[in-house]
Amino acid sequence: MKRLVFVALLVPAIAQGQSYTYPSFQLPTLVEREYNFAAADGGRAGASLLFQWREAVSPLWQFGVDAGLADPDGTASSRLVLGGHAARQLTRATTDMPFDVALTGGAGFSGVNGHNVVRIPVGASVGHRFALDGGMSVTPFVHPRLSLDLCNDCKAGDADRKLNVAVDIGGSLQMTEQVALRIAATAGGSDYLGSGNGLGLSVAWTPKGLRK
Repeated sequence: MKRLVFVALLVPAIAQGQSYTYPSFQLPTLVEREYNFAAADGGRAGASLLFQWREAVSPLWQFGVDAGLADPDGTASSRLVLGGHAARQLTRATTDMPFDVALTGGAGFSGVNGHNVVRIPVGASVGHRFALDGGMSVTPFVHPRLSLDLCNDCKAGDADRKLNVAVDIGGSLQMTEQVALRIAATAGGSDYLGSGNGLGLSVAWTPKGLRK
């Protein structure tokens, strides 16, 4: 109960944050604990290296953080990327409804040389887990998000806030109980960070003994 109260104070609304132009790597099912190490190319937004930590606080709720660095095209400095996020399990796949669905959202920050952007995305991750031989599985998923982006140092004539849409299409290959490989393509992004298409790869690790 205390952990639920903490999350309610930390995330005032249904909240997977995407702090920059990279795939969220958010599956449609929750995890007990996960460390995700990712690299992505966001087109004009440049390349980024990312660490994600996800932690369950109840059977229906999960929260986590993003931290990383991005190297935008056309700049000599790297952007710091930070974010907080949560997900709520809405449905699990059944014979009548074959999709897992998790509601997502959060808040993220990225900045360099006084040019700071805050992103507040909300969306839903939808997919299905298919069991394979040898205890392996594959989970294709789609993750659309609507993001309110705030900018403190926009170009002349630009608004200081805009709504943007991003959509991830990806898959996760569960190799062992502890290790999964993920790939995701993203379309859309942020007007302030460089809209366009991107691709990300990651390795997700779940500590032994925590896999459901």
